[in-house]
Amino acid sequence: MINHKQCLRILILTIALLFLLSSCSNIPLFGKKKEEKTEKLPEGKTVTVEGMEKIKAINPPKAETPPPKKNPAQPTLPTRETEMKVASTPTRPFSSSPLPFFQVGFKRKVTILDFENNTPYKEEKIGEAVAKKLSDKLEATQRVVLLDKTVVSEMLNREGFKFDSLTDPSVMKRAHQSLGIQAVILGTITDLSLLSSKASEASDEEVTFATAKVETRLIDASTGNLLKTFIGRSPIFGTKETGEYSRGKAVLKAIDFGIDDILEGFLRQLDLLDWTTTIAKMEGENIYLNAGKLSGIRIGDTLEVYEPGKEIFHPATNLSLGWTTGKLRGAIKITELFGVDAAIGKPVQGQGFNSNDVVKSTTR
Repeated sequence: MINHKQCLRILILTIALLFLLSSCSNIPLFGKKKEEKTEKLPEGKTVTVEGMEKIKAINPPKAETPPPKKNPAQPTLPTRETEMKVASTPTRPFSSSPLPFFQVGFKRKVTILDFENNTPYKEEKIGEAVAKKLSDKLEATQRVVLLDKTVVSEMLNREGFKFDSLTDPSVMKRAHQSLGIQAVILGTITDLSLLSSKASEASDEEVTFATAKVETRLIDASTGNLLKTFIGRSPIFGTKETGEYSRGKAVLKAIDFGIDDILEGFLRQLDLLDWTTTIAKMEGENIYLNAGKLSGIRIGDTLEVYEPGKEIFHPATNLSLGWTTGKLRGAIKITELFGVDAAIGKPVQGQGFNSNDVVKSTTR
C-alpha cells in the first residue's frame, strides 16, 4: 500500500513536471518548427518575385476605380509602354527666286546711245548689241524709265538736232528740259577676243570662247558732265559655245558678263541724282508734267515747283558745276495720269507757274 509519504512525493514530481512543460512551450516538438504567431496581414494581391516563393503584398492596393471616360475632343495621352516620339522641327522651305528690286521714290529717266565698237570686228553690230543688252538689264530692274531711241530722235529732229548729236552737252540740256531726261548712257566695247577650236579630231563641230571689256559712261543730262565711268570685264570661263553660231553666242555671253560686272555700282551712282521733272505745258489751272505713271508719280502726290535755277560754271575749267535751286513758286497736287508717262496737276499753293519750271518731290 502506498503510504502518505509516497503520495506526497508523487504530487511534488507531478507539479515539477508541469512547471517544466509550461516553461519550455516554445521548443519545437519532434524537430518540427512551430509556426510563429505573427500579426495577421491584410489581404492583398499575390505577386511572384523571381527566384522566391509567392508572397503577399504588405500594402494592400488601392481600390481600383473605373477609368475616366475619354473625351473625344482631347487627344489620348501615351502610356509609359508607348514609345515617346519627338517631332523634328520642319525645315524652312526654299525661298523662291527674288522679286525685282523696286526703288523707293521716283524713277530716273535715261536714254542709251549705241556703244562705240573698238574691236577688230568692225562689220559686226557689236555696239548696238551692247546697248540692247544694257537696256534690257536696266529695264528688268524696274528702277529706271528708259526712253526709246526713236522717241528721243523725233523730239530732237523737231528742234533741228540729230540723235547722234546727243553727245553734245548743249543738246543733252535741251533733251533734259523737253523730255525730262536725267541721264545719258554711252560707252565703248574693246578687247574682244575669240578662241575657237574643233571639239575633237573626229568632229568638225566648232567650240568657241570669248572675252571682252565693256566701258560704260554715265552722264548728267542737266549739265552734260560725266558722272562716272564703269569698266566691266568678262572672264573666259562660262562663255563656251558650240555649233554653227558659236562665235556670235560666245560674244553675247562675254557682253553679258561685262555688263553684270558693273550693273550694281551703276545703279547706285544713278540713284545719287536728284529726281526732277519739268512743266511741259500750262492750260488754265491744268499743269502738264513730263513725268507720270512710269516715273512713279501717283494721283494725290504733292510736288513742289521752282523757278529754273542758274547754271554755275567753274571760272578756270569752264565746266558746269550744276544748277542752283530757283525760287519756290508753290506746290501742285497730281489729279490725273495720262499717256505713257505724263501727269496733270493743279495748284494747291502759290501761283505764277510757267513752262520749263522745275518740279521736285517734297520728300528729301
